[in-house]
Amino acid sequence: MQALPSLRLTVNLNAVLRFRRSPAQAAAAVVGDDVAHHVVDPEDLLGIDPLRATALADAIAVIAGREQEMWVLALPQPGAPGALRGPVGLNRAALEAGEVVLAGSGGIALVPHAVGRGVQWRVHPAERPFTPLTSYDAERALSETVISAAATLARLDVAAGSRPASDPTADLAPGYSSRQRLAADRAARLLLACETALSSDGAAVSAYEASVRAVELRRLHRAAADALCAAASWMG
Repeated sequence: MQALPSLRLTVNLNAVLRFRRSPAQAAAAVVGDDVAHHVVDPEDLLGIDPLRATALADAIAVIAGREQEMWVLALPQPGAPGALRGPVGLNRAALEAGEVVLAGSGGIALVPHAVGRGVQWRVHPAERPFTPLTSYDAERALSETVISAAATLARLDVAAGSRPASDPTADLAPGYSSRQRLAADRAARLLLACETALSSDGAAVSAYEASVRAVELRRLHRAAADALCAAASWMG
């Protein structure tokens, strides 16, 4: 399973920021097995041609040059916007996509849209994002959520469900610590497991049990998303 486009872009932009990858290497890593990635900038926020799509390889150096602090990954869901701080147009687009890359000091954000086997990145104006949880705090919160959710599901005996067909990895860029890599891989596995489990009611035999199971799985999904965002956003 290839990592989320926004995860790949975030970690590779942070690697460029820390001089661990060149822009060309970062662009190649972001595209990965996809056919192509392009950037559209209709509001001319980057200074690239606003009237056409620009190949990511040609735009990434300009994008990277817009941020000196950190690039922040957000995986927003209704009621849980993560680091998103607005404006409304960005929040709406990011919620629809379920992912976004934010410049840590504000100004721009990039939202991915699948186009066939490729990705088109739409540049949006952005407020300075909320500071993401530290990796340590996010890992601790995820561990606590795993324990409490497992206890609730076991008590109701409703945890059963299909297993994910693949074992995802986050594939962080050079410059991330081994602890962050382990945390990101764990979070990615839990995200996929929750999404797979939420596609059915598992072993629930009543509407109440199904509701409790869904609530616990969504809570776990949110904690896993926070942990993945923290691992990707904080390099070192």
